[in-house]
Amino acid sequence: MWQVYQPMQLLALHYPEFDHFWQIEMDMRFLGDAGKYLDALARTARNDPRKQALERSMFWHMISEIGSFGELARAVDEVNAGGSFAWGPLPVPEISPIGPEPPVADPRDDDFQWGVGEEADAIVTSYCMNADNPGNTWSFRDWMGGLSTDPKPPRFYCPPAIQRASRNLLFVIHQAQLEQGIYVPSEATLPTFALWHGLKLSFPQHPVFHREKDDFEMKSQWWRGGPRKSSTGLGPDEPSHPRGLGLTFWWESDWPREIFSHFMGVAPKGEPRPWLLYDLDGKIWAPNVVLHPVKHLPEDEKAAEDEAAGEESNSQAHQGKN
Repeated sequence: MWQVYQPMQLLALHYPEFDHFWQIEMDMRFLGDAGKYLDALARTARNDPRKQALERSMFWHMISEIGSFGELARAVDEVNAGGSFAWGPLPVPEISPIGPEPPVADPRDDDFQWGVGEEADAIVTSYCMNADNPGNTWSFRDWMGGLSTDPKPPRFYCPPAIQRASRNLLFVIHQAQLEQGIYVPSEATLPTFALWHGLKLSFPQHPVFHREKDDFEMKSQWWRGGPRKSSTGLGPDEPSHPRGLGLTFWWESDWPREIFSHFMGVAPKGEPRPWLLYDLDGKIWAPNVVLHPVKHLPEDEKAAEDEAAGEESNSQAHQGKN
């Protein structure tokens, strides 16, 4: 939980043929083509302008609340009056930025063109939060080293630590840790260092569903007024939200296990099939979404899965002999 990206830093050092590295947690599952899914996230991030990229990443896009993603972007722009909190590197005394200078001094003079077509140095898979927001209760908000703490440097975290990093970003993180002893927790490492260095950050929003399909009160509590109710433009004013037990993608959720068990055909007897899945011609179908976390399978599921794996292994061995 402290420095999960250090193995990726070593990969970047020793495998220069790769430009970007995905950190995929072991309890993450794809219901479709993983390559197409990750490519779609990268493609969306590539077309994301730098202006207000951080601000957009602070809000979930909820279609039922605001409509299209364009509507969300317009609302974010309105509440920020055309400005952008991260326009070039965020100044931190200990950091010598490697990112490019903005094409214009005032972000209000940029028509959302800077950064379009540019690969993102940090791609995150959930919305970001400001560690220094009043009322923030993040357990790791004060865990940092090698930095002056008065005033505290700006730090943003985007849990979970399922993110993509560019080789350049991993290099500057590695150098700061090794030579200056600078560190922040894993969930803050990629977005924070990217913002300190003026590198491109993007949150390409992907589908997230809830166990209770029509629980409008719950949705409203997650929405928290959206951009138009934000006094700062950097996320909702209200930091608290419901527990994420019923979400398809949230660090504490228990619903992904149920979905995956039914999708794999090893769900416990009597457990209702999640509404996200549907039966067509005797087969179970699912949208191309990602699940997190799928921590474990109940004992009866595990036995069924082991049996299926054994049959598959025997089949492959037989085919090999042929």
